[in-house]
Amino acid sequence: MTVIAQAAVPRDVGVFEWLFDPDSWAGTDGILSSLADTVILCAIVVVVATITMVPLASWLAHTRRGEVSVSWLVTLSRAIPTFAVAGLLVPISLRSGWGFEPWPIFIALLLLALPPIFLNTYTAIQQVDPGAVDAARAMGYSETEVLFRVELALATSVILAGVRVAAVTVVATEPIRAFLGGDGLGRYVRDGLGQNNDGLVIAGAILIAGLAGLTALSFRSVERFALPDGVRRLATTATR
Repeated sequence: MTVIAQAAVPRDVGVFEWLFDPDSWAGTDGILSSLADTVILCAIVVVVATITMVPLASWLAHTRRGEVSVSWLVTLSRAIPTFAVAGLLVPISLRSGWGFEPWPIFIALLLLALPPIFLNTYTAIQQVDPGAVDAARAMGYSETEVLFRVELALATSVILAGVRVAAVTVVATEPIRAFLGGDGLGRYVRDGLGQNNDGLVIAGAILIAGLAGLTALSFRSVERFALPDGVRRLATTATR
C-alpha cells in the first residue's frame, strides 16, 4: 500500500501565487506528476469504454437487436453512484492484495463512461437516413460495408460527441480517487480540506476545471477534423 504525501501549502500563500510558482509543478509530488497521473487514468478509461461500446452499439443498432434490454442495462449504470462503486471495490482490492488503486476507481469510472458512448452510438446509427442505407444496399454493398462505409461515416459526429461527454465526465469525476487513497489532481482538494486550507482547495478545483475544459476543447477539435470529407461538405452546405 502506497502512502501519498500531502501537499503542505502555507495558508497565507495566494492561490495564483502557488499555481504560478515553478516549485509547485516540479518533483514527484508536483502538479505535473499529479496531472500526468490523472490524464493517463482518464485516457485509459475512455479508450477502453470507446473500443467496447462503439462496436457493440453499432452492431446492435445496425441489426436492430437488443434495443430495450441492452439500453436498459447500460442506462442503469447511470443510477449507480461512482464513489459508492469505488468505495465498495476498495476492500475487495485490498483483500486481493491489489492496493487502493487503480482497479476500484478504474472500474467505477468505466461504468460512468459507458452509457453516453453507447447511447450516442446506438442513436446515431439508428437515425442514419434510411435512403442512404437502401442506396448502398442497392449498389451491392455488404452489410459490413453498409455499417462501416455509410452508417458509421454519417454517425461519426454524434458518436464523437458521446465520447467527448464521457471524457469530460470522467475527468471531472476522477478527483474522488484522492479520497480513496489515490493520487491525481484531486489530492489538492483532499489535502486542502484536511489542512483547512481554502486556497489549496480552490487551486485544486481550478486545476480540475481547467483539465475538464481543455478535454472538451480537444474533443471539439477532433470532432471537426475526424469527419469524412463528404459528411463535412454536407454539414457545411446545410448550415448555409
